[in-house]
Amino acid sequence: MRLVRSCRNESWEAAMHSATMRRLTNIATAVLLAKTAGLLLQTLWAAWRKPLAFDDAYMFARYAMNVRHGLGMSWNLDGLHTYGQTSLLWGWVVIGLSYLPLATWKMLTVGSWLCGVGLLVAMAWAVAKNAMSPWLSSVWRVLPWVALPLADTVIFTGNASNGMETMLAALLGAVFAGAAIAWSRGRMRPEVVALVGVLFFLARPDAAIVVVLMPALLYLLLPGISRGSVALLLGLFLVGVVVDFGACQLYFHTPLPLSFYMKSKHGYEGYRAVWHPELLMMAFLAAVQLYLAALVLLTRAKDWRLVVSCVAPVLVVFAYFGTVTQIMGFNARYYAPYFAFLVVPALLVIDRWMAEKDAAEERWPGSSLLVRGGVTAAMMLCFVALSSEGVQAAIRHAERRVHWEYDLPKMDEAATVPLPEVPWDTTMTQVTDLLIGPLPAGVTVAATEVGYLGRFAMQANVIDLAGLNDTQIALQGFSVSALLARRPDLIWMPNTDYTYQRGLMLADPAFLAQYDLYDGAANYGIAVRKDSRFRAQMEERMKVYWSAAYPGTRMSDYLVRGASWSGQKHRVVGD
Repeated sequence: MRLVRSCRNESWEAAMHSATMRRLTNIATAVLLAKTAGLLLQTLWAAWRKPLAFDDAYMFARYAMNVRHGLGMSWNLDGLHTYGQTSLLWGWVVIGLSYLPLATWKMLTVGSWLCGVGLLVAMAWAVAKNAMSPWLSSVWRVLPWVALPLADTVIFTGNASNGMETMLAALLGAVFAGAAIAWSRGRMRPEVVALVGVLFFLARPDAAIVVVLMPALLYLLLPGISRGSVALLLGLFLVGVVVDFGACQLYFHTPLPLSFYMKSKHGYEGYRAVWHPELLMMAFLAAVQLYLAALVLLTRAKDWRLVVSCVAPVLVVFAYFGTVTQIMGFNARYYAPYFAFLVVPALLVIDRWMAEKDAAEERWPGSSLLVRGGVTAAMMLCFVALSSEGVQAAIRHAERRVHWEYDLPKMDEAATVPLPEVPWDTTMTQVTDLLIGPLPAGVTVAATEVGYLGRFAMQANVIDLAGLNDTQIALQGFSVSALLARRPDLIWMPNTDYTYQRGLMLADPAFLAQYDLYDGAANYGIAVRKDSRFRAQMEERMKVYWSAAYPGTRMSDYLVRGASWSGQKHRVVGD
C-alpha cells in the first residue's frame, strides 16, 4: 500500500514538475517575444522617421504606378514593357502596397519590414515543422531562438527597412528550406516544394542555384528519398523557370533582367567604386555567428548530411557573388536572403540533442571538444576584430583588388573653386523636387541615379544611362550618338564612378554643342539642351534649384566652355 502511494506521489510530482516547466517555458517565451517585438518596432519607427535613401527601391514604385496607369510593366510613358525589375515578385507586391494610403517611402519601408517579420516566423516554422523534440515543435517557442539573435543586428534591421526585395526573398528562402527538409522526411509533397522554389527564384534569380542543389544533396545524402520524387521536384522547378523565361521573352522581348545584359557586356567598364564581397559576406556571417557556433560545437555524425545539404548550396551562391560587382550591396543585402540556410540547420541540430533522453549524459571526447571549442572561440574573435574599421581597412588593402579607371575629363570654366559635394539624400530630393518634378509633362531626362527621380517625376520620360531600366542601352551598349539622337531635354550627368561613360560624353564635340553643362551641379553635373522646347521652364527651375543647393555662388561661373579627355585608362589597386 505504501509502495502504491509512493508511486502515486512520484507520478504526481513528475506531472507537477512537467506542468511547472511548461508554464515557465511559456512565460519565458512570452517575455522574449515581447522583447523581440520591441526591437522590431524600434526598427520600423527609426525607418519611419526619415525618407528612404535607398534609391533603387523607388524604381519598383515607378513601375507600380505605371501599371496602375495602364502602361503595363513599363518604365516610361511610351508604354514599352521594360524588364528593369530584377525581382518580378517584389514588383507585384509593391503594386499591391501602392494602394495603401502612405507616402511612397513609407509604403516601401512597411513592405520590407513586414517581410522581415515574416522571415522570422518562417524560420521558426521551418524548425518546428522538422523538429523531433516537443520543445521546438511549436512555432512560438522557436521564435525567440530565431528572432532575438537577429532582430538587433545591422544586417537584419538594415535590410528590413531598405524597401527592396531582400526580405521577401529571405522569407521565401526560409519556407523553401523548411519545406525541402520536410520533403526529405516524407512530410511535404514535391510539387509544393517546387512551387515555393519558383517563387524564391522570382524573388531572387540567383536562388535557382540553391533550389536545384539543396534537393539534389538531400537525395544523395539522406536515405528514403525516391528518384521519382526528386525528379518531379526539380523537373517542375525547371518547367517554372522555362515558363518564366518564355513569358518574359514574349512580354519584355528579353528573357532575363536588363542587369544581366549590362554585366555580361561590360556595362561597368571603368567603374571606379570597389565593393568587397569578402567583407560583405563576413558581415553577414557575423550576424549569424551564434548559429555558426552551434553548428561547430554540436553537429554530430548523424547531423552532417543535413547540415551539408543546407549550407553547401549557399556557399556555392556566395562563391558566385565573389565574381559579381555588388553595386548597392549595403548591409550585405545580396547575402541576407540566405539567413535560413544557416539558422534552420543549427536549431535542428540543437533539437536533436533535446529530443534524446540520454543526450544530457552524452559527452564529447576531450580532444574533439577542445578542437571544436578552439575553432568557435577563434571564429568569435575574428568577428569581433572584423567590427573594427581599422581591421576592415587592412583587409581591403591586403586584398589589393585590381580594377581599371579612366582619366578624368578636363573642363574649362570660369570658376576656380569646385562646387561643394551635397549629401546624397539631399541631392536626390532637391534635383527631383526643385528641378525636374515641376517640369511640364513629356520632358525627357537622362541620368544614372533614377530611382527617386523616376518615382517623383512621373510626368517625365527617364533614360536610365546605367542601362538597368533601358532596353536599348542594356542590349546595344552605351553610345553618345545614340543618346543624342534621343534628344533628352536635361541630363543629370552619370555618377562620377562611371569614368568611362563620362569621358565618352565629354569627349564628343556634339555634346557640348547641343548642351549647356554646369560642372558639379547635383554632384555630377547637369546639362540643359540648348534647343529644347522646354528651355525656358528648365532655366527657371535651374535658378530655383541653384539658389537652394549653392547659395552665394553664380551659376554662370560653372558653365563648361570646353572639355577634353585623354581616353587613357590606368590600373588601380585597392579602393
